[in-house]
Amino acid sequence: MLETGQSGPPRGGDRDRGPLLMGILWAQAGIVTVIVFLRLYARFMIHTTGWDDWLMFLTLAIFIGSIIIATLQDSVGGYRHVYYLDENAIMQALEYNFILRSVHIIAYATGKASIGAFILRLIGPQNMWQKWVVWVLIIFTTLVNVLNCIFNFVQFNPVQGNWDPRVSANCWNRTAQLKFAYFMCSENIVADAVLAIIPATFLLSMNISLKKKINLTILLGLGSMATICGIVKTIELDSINNDPDFTWGLYTVTVWALSEIFVIITCGSVPALKPLWDRYIVRRFSENNSECHGNWFENYRMRHVYQTRLQSGSSQAKHTPKSASTSRSLWSSDPGGQTTTTQLATKASGERDIETIQEPQSAVQCSDG
Repeated sequence: MLETGQSGPPRGGDRDRGPLLMGILWAQAGIVTVIVFLRLYARFMIHTTGWDDWLMFLTLAIFIGSIIIATLQDSVGGYRHVYYLDENAIMQALEYNFILRSVHIIAYATGKASIGAFILRLIGPQNMWQKWVVWVLIIFTTLVNVLNCIFNFVQFNPVQGNWDPRVSANCWNRTAQLKFAYFMCSENIVADAVLAIIPATFLLSMNISLKKKINLTILLGLGSMATICGIVKTIELDSINNDPDFTWGLYTVTVWALSEIFVIITCGSVPALKPLWDRYIVRRFSENNSECHGNWFENYRMRHVYQTRLQSGSSQAKHTPKSASTSRSLWSSDPGGQTTTTQLATKASGERDIETIQEPQSAVQCSDG
C-alpha cells in the first residue's frame, strides 16, 4: 500500500484543480503559438531569420509538449487531493509529473538562449563585454538546466523509483537534489534579470533620441517579468517539499513553472514583432491620419468654393434685368396661362432665392440664362 501521510479527508471535499489548470495552460498555448508564428512571419518578411527565431520555435514546441503531459497527468486525477486517489492513480500522476519536470526544464534553457541570441544581433562590435556576458549567461544557463534534467533521471536507479515506491532503488540524498533545484531556479531568475538589463547598457550610448532609448530599453527588458514567475515557483517548490497532499500542491507549482515559459516566449518575441507593428499599425495610422487631414482640407476648400459661388449668384441675381426674370418665370408658369406678368416675375424671384440658398450651381446657371 502506498503511504500518503494523510489520515483524514481534506477540507473542502473531493475537488479537482485540473480543469482550471487546463484552461489556463491551453489558453497560454494558443496565445504564444500565434505570437511565435507572427514572429517568424515578420522575420521572413524582412529576410532576417536567425537562430534566435528557431530557438524560440523550439521553446514553443517544448511548451506545448509539457502542456500535453500535464493534460495526461490531469486525466488520472493528478491535481486532486491525494486522499481520493487510489494507488495506481497516484503512481501514474507521479510518473507524468516526473516526465513533465524533466521536459519543461529544457524550455528555460532554449527560451533564454533565444533572448540572448536576439540581443547578440543588436550588440555592436564596440560592445565586447556585453557580448561576453550574454554568451557566458547562455552557456551557463543551458548547462545548469540540462544538468538538472539529467539529475532527474539518474537520482534513482532504476528510474522507476521516482514514482513507484514498490521498486527497490538506490537514491541520492534528497537534500542535495533539493538544493540543486533551488540553485537552478535562482540561476534562471538571475539570467532573466541580466538579460533584461544588458540592452540598456548599449542602447543608452546610441545616437538616437531619448524617447527611443527608453522605449527600446523597456521593450527589450520585458523578459524581466519572468523573474516574478520564477520567484513564486521557487517559493511554492519549497512549500510542497514535505506536503503529504502532494498531488493537490502540484497544481500551484505546475501553473507557475509553465507560466514562466509562457512569459519567456511572449516577452522574448514581442521585440521581434516590431516590423509588423511598423508596417500594419504605424503606417496604417499614419495613412488614416493623413487621409483625415486631407478630408478636412477638401471640406474646407469646398465650403470656400460654395460661399464664393453663393455670393456671386446673389450679386448677379440683384442685377438681373426684368426681362431675365420674366424669361425665368416662363418655365414656372401655369399651363392655363392665367398668371399675370407681374405675378410671374414675383414668383420667379422667390424661386430663384430659394434655389440660390439650396443649390448655388443652379443659381449661377439661372443668372447666366
